[in-house]
Amino acid sequence: MVGVVENPEDADRRDSIEDDTNFEVGYKDVIVIGNGPSGIALSYFLAGNWPYYNGLGEDLHEMLHHRLAASGPRVDNNNSEQYSIVEQDLRFLSQDLEGRSANPISLLFDMLNHPQADLGLELPSLLNWNFSTKNTIDHLVIGRGPPGGAWQSMDGSVLTISLGCWMELPQMNFREWQASQVSRCSRESRAAVSSVAQYYCDYVKAHNLGRYFLSNSIVTEVNQVVRAKRPRRENGDILRRRGYEPRIRRHTICEVPFNDSRQILRPESPPPLLWEVKGFSIENGLCSPFTYITKNVVLASGASDQPNTLGIPGENLSFVLHSLNRLEQLIVSGHLNKNSDPILVIGAGLSAADAIIAARFHSVPVIHIFRRSVEDPNLIFRQLPQNMYPEYHKVYQMMKDSTGYDGYKGFEQHILLEVRSDHKVKIVGPTCCGIAKVKRKTSESLNLTVTFGNKSIIHS
Repeated sequence: MVGVVENPEDADRRDSIEDDTNFEVGYKDVIVIGNGPSGIALSYFLAGNWPYYNGLGEDLHEMLHHRLAASGPRVDNNNSEQYSIVEQDLRFLSQDLEGRSANPISLLFDMLNHPQADLGLELPSLLNWNFSTKNTIDHLVIGRGPPGGAWQSMDGSVLTISLGCWMELPQMNFREWQASQVSRCSRESRAAVSSVAQYYCDYVKAHNLGRYFLSNSIVTEVNQVVRAKRPRRENGDILRRRGYEPRIRRHTICEVPFNDSRQILRPESPPPLLWEVKGFSIENGLCSPFTYITKNVVLASGASDQPNTLGIPGENLSFVLHSLNRLEQLIVSGHLNKNSDPILVIGAGLSAADAIIAARFHSVPVIHIFRRSVEDPNLIFRQLPQNMYPEYHKVYQMMKDSTGYDGYKGFEQHILLEVRSDHKVKIVGPTCCGIAKVKRKTSESLNLTVTFGNKSIIHS
């Protein structure tokens, strides 16, 4: 007996008779998981908008200019047409580019879309975007909330780290958009998070991308499936099928197809792999499941909603927070206030700095532990211009000399080893090693006492 793949057309006909467990399945050429800035920009591209170099960058980056110019025009039926950036060798174009990203393709795009942005300049883009229906690819962008991804869940009053113009997407100038939002947006160089979140929503509307977005939806499964050919479309892009793998049935040897040389006929190539994407959408409190089959899945979900973990004992105790939003909720609700015991902040990144800023704004005392030296050149604070980021440089100043700041005590080059249920922590560093209990020196003062065994370190 020999197993042979059944003709998919026969399988389709048989389904109409046998299948009593039908469900609706959509087909898309591309599924993008994540509707943040990357997902939105990719949707704009997949909708048929391709970038072309405008030839005006010779004075900004001479080598890149000549690389782009070397491709020359494409000649088709005696018509000369410029090559799009995406039709060229991106590895060649991005050679030797330098910038903030470790991804050479990202550096290339930044160099063309925001030339000299790292120098604080706001220069016009070197890209023109042309739409063509022949370049349109059927796709769907799935996101947990409205377009904008994590920007929609952040504290709207916080200022962005990057300049506002760095947040803009192709063919919609952020400054011009911001000028039209006088009642909602600040005109500072650094935009408020709420402004950026609104900009991304308006961008999707302005470029008519809404038909490609499935918002307020969560993906629960992504699985590989096999099918011999593209699923048949019914009612637009809806396909009714029970399964997607080609069925196998048994044949006698006389039914196996042979060629003239009596060799078994086999497929020239294996069936293409497809992806099955499952999840559910939430609307008016009701959940609606969905399933899509696609040839390509793009993960544009980012990592901002996945907090870093230390992997230490006690990290999952109820009073250990991994979310700045949760800290702010405790402060706003009054659970943390100027009369509370100090909070312990771990880390020397911007999230830790935001926690310290939020706490000190409401006079909540802070103990700060970080493993790096304050002179480490890789500290993010040393890379931010002081005139543009005064609040972060204030935190950095406190880290360098915590003795002059009431209600703050920093422990440079220390590591947290354990969190205990009695609110004690175990830390190790050059100045101490042991169990620490943080408390106030007096009820009227913000002076802090940190005790390590028989040794006390007092911040006065």
